[in-house]
Amino acid sequence: MRYLHPVQAHEQFVAGGVYRFSKDDKALDKTEAWTIHSHADGERFIRIDMDARREEGKSILVEALQNRSGGLARWDLRYENANFQGGVKLLRASYQVVDGRLQVGFNMNAAERQYLEVDLPAGTLIDMPLLIFRGTTIRAIAKRAAERLSIFVPMFEHAQLFPGTLQSMNAPIDEDGDDILMLGARQVSVKRYRYRDRAALYWVDKHGVVIKRVNAFKQQEIVVQISNYVSPQN
Repeated sequence: MRYLHPVQAHEQFVAGGVYRFSKDDKALDKTEAWTIHSHADGERFIRIDMDARREEGKSILVEALQNRSGGLARWDLRYENANFQGGVKLLRASYQVVDGRLQVGFNMNAAERQYLEVDLPAGTLIDMPLLIFRGTTIRAIAKRAAERLSIFVPMFEHAQLFPGTLQSMNAPIDEDGDDILMLGARQVSVKRYRYRDRAALYWVDKHGVVIKRVNAFKQQEIVVQISNYVSPQN
């Protein structure tokens, strides 16, 4: 697993895993590996290595600090896609949430570093487009089904959408029941969630970790399954 900075001596391992992708039952050369380490003050540091260089030309490395209440306080990102004609080829960015504002410093396509800020309405959920974050976000959205939600989705690939989009919507997710999934010989209890506006199902365990995702795209079925999963011990 690649990372922006190595694990420090004061960090304690909490959990880890690798997401593997397939399309119409054919394995793709794409993975999202991740680890979670805790700090003495209760904050958690999450590292993600999304490697699709041979499949799509794309690579994303992220290091995120999760506060004690589970919210994202800051994250650093390195995005690369040399094959993306007309899109972002190289992005290095640092994001920080401070007093209801998202502050971003970034270098895009080797240009000079720039800074911008985005106002986040109170209660805004950050829907990071990487799987280790999705389970927590999905559960939060489903719990607020009766509310009008503010959701910020970070965008890395298209300069015109960077740093992301702020959306106001009714909760698009239904909790769809309980299931048991098998990880090798191990049983994992999960809740199933269904997106009403997309052909997408997510299975999420009690720790907020996505165990499996199935979605349809252009008449193809794309499946993501966790492997090498070491779950939190609580």
